[in-house]
Amino acid sequence: MKNLKQKHILELAAFIAVVIIINWLTSLYFTRIDFTKEKRYTLSETTKNILAKLENEVVVNVYLDGELPANFKRLRKSTLEMLDEFKAYSKGKLYFNFIDPIASTNVEQQNAMIDSLAKQGLHPTNLMMKTDKGNTQKIIIPGALVHYEGRQLPLNLLQNSSRAGAGTQEEAINSSIENIEYQLASSIKKLSEKNKSLIGFTIGHNELDYQHLSDIGRTLAQSYELRSIDLNQVKLVDLIKFKTLVIAKPTKAFAETEKYKLDQFLVNGGRLFLLLDQVNAETDSIRTRGMSLAYPLSLNLDDQLFRYGVRINYDLVEDVYCARIPVILGEGNQAQQELLPWIYYPLLISTSSHPIVRNLDAVRCQFTNSIDTIGNKNIRKTILLTTSPYTRKAKVPAMLSLASVQEEPDPNQFKAGVQNAAVLLEGKFSSTFNNRNIEGADLSTPFKAENKESKIIIVADGDVIRNDVSALDKQIFPLGFDKYTNQTFANKVFVENSIDYLSDDSGLLTLRTKEIKIRLLDKEKIRAQRLQWQLINTIVPVGLVLLFAIGHSFYRRRKYAV
Repeated sequence: MKNLKQKHILELAAFIAVVIIINWLTSLYFTRIDFTKEKRYTLSETTKNILAKLENEVVVNVYLDGELPANFKRLRKSTLEMLDEFKAYSKGKLYFNFIDPIASTNVEQQNAMIDSLAKQGLHPTNLMMKTDKGNTQKIIIPGALVHYEGRQLPLNLLQNSSRAGAGTQEEAINSSIENIEYQLASSIKKLSEKNKSLIGFTIGHNELDYQHLSDIGRTLAQSYELRSIDLNQVKLVDLIKFKTLVIAKPTKAFAETEKYKLDQFLVNGGRLFLLLDQVNAETDSIRTRGMSLAYPLSLNLDDQLFRYGVRINYDLVEDVYCARIPVILGEGNQAQQELLPWIYYPLLISTSSHPIVRNLDAVRCQFTNSIDTIGNKNIRKTILLTTSPYTRKAKVPAMLSLASVQEEPDPNQFKAGVQNAAVLLEGKFSSTFNNRNIEGADLSTPFKAENKESKIIIVADGDVIRNDVSALDKQIFPLGFDKYTNQTFANKVFVENSIDYLSDDSGLLTLRTKEIKIRLLDKEKIRAQRLQWQLINTIVPVGLVLLFAIGHSFYRRRKYAV
């Protein structure tokens, strides 16, 4: 009996020792297991690296709490789960709080809170909720503020769903859930990164001025160091230190010496973001005179673009799927302003799964040209944005009249099909200046015919990056905001994503391709089999417990029977 007791003690001691050793070993190695099919809780290596490099604490205040509709509870739950993952990999440097912004019963305090968050970049959303007393309006703020070292960034958790073909609210919420990791990781990276890449905006060719680039400039300045670049003045040896060059709606031709610098910048691994108009057409001129001549612009870039693999056509795309502009109808006391579709303002869409444009809303344009791609086996081409299928192309020069806005478009006349408006080019670009002598060419760095892989994004409309400015008080409107309809299009998101893809080699933007499937219940089966599953879920668990109890009782009687 004594030996048996000692044996049990030794077994218990051995068990405790094994548990202690296992706990000690597991404390040395951190891991988490994700059992979901699409690995929705598995963070990418890029995200883990960002979190591992944190030097100070990150605080995320999420303003999605309180009484919420079922779909937004799902968004809240997914955000909480993702933040838990971030916290686990941050080595104790990430904290988060969930706050109900309208928890106060005082209306003035609620409004003050909503206004304060709106000024910080988090805008409220009005929802219609069903309650026992009927339908009521609910204000929610589906966003967060990320704080790091005294700075903060707003993070909007809810993706817009205004694009053509947008699906149900469940799909919009699902799209938002798919982007949580990217948005969180991107915000933390922007705040914590110390060595910012150089982004240059060219000047000297009547490009968009500071006012009309100020909104995107403020946003990009959080992640990059921005500088103006005069291609006539800058040395090539200094130019190649930049990561990306942005050329935003020039109207003046580029000299051959400037084109040489752009070419060598690209061949040396620099990236180009070109937003070009091949046709001069402005709405202000049409409003002032009632009509205006649209004529071709000579930027002297056609040969270079052709060599790289694209051609921007000298035309204007007219699209039935378009934005609206205000027009005065009637005369005298009967005159009134109405918003009418303007076929020269196409709304560009994307069906591509590329991370730049995946789940992107419509992008608002003004006087867009069409793009053709040219065969080049060394260059990979991805169409980013297109028009709708209901288009036609107007040749230039052409007289544009505001009177045409009152004419109802005839679908039979818009059969040109889908037109390309934005293209991504990737690969090893061969120099356009190979075996050519350019007088005055900058030789501060040796000429290269072909070297590193690079990327170009070409958009056939310079206004994609242009924010509106109020003529009365010089107020800067957000990029993509339509002051007439109060609708915000995806111009800013598209430009941000494009710059990030061109300039960030970490692969962070690829997180936007993460896909989480919606596994909704079949409503027809629910109605047909409701009683059956209710009985199964009610009776089977109770039956299993009873069977276990009876079996256990029978086993004990057999074992301990005298």
